[in-house]
Amino acid sequence: MTAATGLRRNSARLKGLAKYLRTKHSDRFGLSLRRKTRPSGEELIYLTFNSRPDGSGDQKWLKLNASYQDGDVVISTAVDTALAEFDNNLKRNAGGPVGSSLGIYQREALGRIESAGNSEKHAARRVKWVQSCVRWLAEHNSKANSRDALLEWIKSWPAEARSRRDAISAACLLFDIATDGKRLNPGRENGYQEPAAGQGKPVDPAEIERIILGLWDRSKTSELAHACAWITTWVAVTGARGAMVMASELLWKKPGQVEVAVGSYVRCRDSKRGRNRPANLCPSWRGLLESVGVERLQQPPQRLRNAASPWDDKPTQDQQRKTEQELGAVHGWLWRELSDEKGLKADRELIGLRTLRHNAARRLLEVKQLDLLQIAGLLSTSEEMLRRTYADHHRFRSHEIIREVFG
Repeated sequence: MTAATGLRRNSARLKGLAKYLRTKHSDRFGLSLRRKTRPSGEELIYLTFNSRPDGSGDQKWLKLNASYQDGDVVISTAVDTALAEFDNNLKRNAGGPVGSSLGIYQREALGRIESAGNSEKHAARRVKWVQSCVRWLAEHNSKANSRDALLEWIKSWPAEARSRRDAISAACLLFDIATDGKRLNPGRENGYQEPAAGQGKPVDPAEIERIILGLWDRSKTSELAHACAWITTWVAVTGARGAMVMASELLWKKPGQVEVAVGSYVRCRDSKRGRNRPANLCPSWRGLLESVGVERLQQPPQRLRNAASPWDDKPTQDQQRKTEQELGAVHGWLWRELSDEKGLKADRELIGLRTLRHNAARRLLEVKQLDLLQIAGLLSTSEEMLRRTYADHHRFRSHEIIREVFG
């Protein structure tokens, strides 16, 4: 990853090896080696190339039987083996899954996603999962109209994870295209399962405050570090999504023009999944607000202003793209700074933006004067979502209420 953008890049070693392999496999246009890291930490390598010299054909992704830790000779041999198997598959399945049909279905799927009016972030996520499904089908010599193959791919993702929902969405879209409108209907047994109650317990506020103040200590090292500390703090004190903070009036007005205090409203916009509605940021954590300082939170770094989405109008695709790229850069910096290698993985997990949002929701649920409708408004979500996500919170606190009323 680069220090300037926070975005990932391939290593110089793989670039050099790919340059050599292009001379050896000149018929594989745009040949490149891509390094991918799984959540388990395993470093995989994929070989990519295009079917046409002008780049207009299908891009092929072949998973190599080698890892990043292997030597150049092992990786080069794995490339030769993968290409030989690819050519054999083409002959055996002419016009089939490893040939052009998957590419045709993928292009149509991407076209539908583009015209569906999704937000930039949601569209990018759907594209990623369609491409992932197509790669899996190609690697397993399967077809997009094979219900059994698509169900096998769906079941390869944890039932209680968001990835299961994304996998189902991608599989249903490809099956619909490949079968001229038939429904995949994965069934309840293969569908997404709501996480069991009792998961995602609240995090100690003192721990969160300690880590965030540590981010502010690092904020002097670069503007990207400053951006990470600023956004993380705003999500922690309000429970808002990162994209809502990036679409707030704080990033469009001069420092000091917007009041920042517990209970004050900072106008912003919620554009999640293509919706477009006004919303508000409302600080509710006095301790962290005072520890960081109001003046700091009124002065966002310039790079965030450059990537901001409007708070008083619908964002354009270009504005959404810039915002998502900046949030990705912030996320990348956090992963590097609080990395596994430095022994700071536990700290990083405590201040993930989604974790901070959940913690803020639980903080608001502790306030007896607020009902679910008011909390839903503060978090720009729905009452039903609060019931589903935090049902365990209400169950766990029932005995406290009984003790207070009748004890």
